[in-house]
Amino acid sequence: SANYEGTLTDGGAATYEQDLDLKMVGSAGNSSVTVLMEDLTGGSTVTANQAWIETSLEGLAFKGGNYKSQNGSGLLQKKGAVTNQMEIGTSIAGAGLTVTQASGDGNATVNASTSIAGVDVNVQNVSATDRFITVVADFFGFGVTAETQETATGRNTAVAASAGVALSESTVVGLTGVYVDVKDTAGVTQDDGILGDISGANTGSTIKGAVASLNTDLGNVTGKYAVVNDLNTITAELQRGVWTLGHSKTENADGVTTAKINVAF
Repeated sequence: SANYEGTLTDGGAATYEQDLDLKMVGSAGNSSVTVLMEDLTGGSTVTANQAWIETSLEGLAFKGGNYKSQNGSGLLQKKGAVTNQMEIGTSIAGAGLTVTQASGDGNATVNASTSIAGVDVNVQNVSATDRFITVVADFFGFGVTAETQETATGRNTAVAASAGVALSESTVVGLTGVYVDVKDTAGVTQDDGILGDISGANTGSTIKGAVASLNTDLGNVTGKYAVVNDLNTITAELQRGVWTLGHSKTENADGVTTAKINVAF
């Protein structure tokens, strides 16, 4: 399978950039090998950015190879760098335990997860003082995701709440609100999340934003409003087929108009 994204940007002199990610999966019994070739732009050597195996033995799940890891669900942080690593995990009665170790590193990390009454809790690197905690709850169509991490500088916390409102059988309005309290900017690395790039947020600042989407006869319409470092950004997008037409305007800066092509196959 693959994902292709082409972006036409109008910023004086129009530019076009493309990005292709290829994914190959081979399976045999309860084992699978995955190879990712990412960020292909043409005119360059094709390399496998990530490659790993997933298999199991007597109730233990094993994953090993070169791959990226993710803290939380992406509100605060993007995926990390590709690392040669391995992990062993198991789950019993809704509780999960995973031990991860970088190849050649004698220090392993432990992740624990559980689900209680519709609330999922995941704690990554449980023995460390900067453990990353994620809580996800979904009640009657109303979803809440919270992420928090205590660093030597302070505690970063992000909360996203979302709901869908049905206007008719075929029309649904999606609403999402996001709040991020930044105490350590080094722990906020997300540059392509629900509000876009928040990685430049200042330490001691708060990020606020809202996203609304609506399916119409013209296509899916999305509006975003975000406040980062006391600067307001308003974004409007129309998705029609493989095309997404958008315009974004940040306070004290020129607006940017884009047309994106997104094809998954």
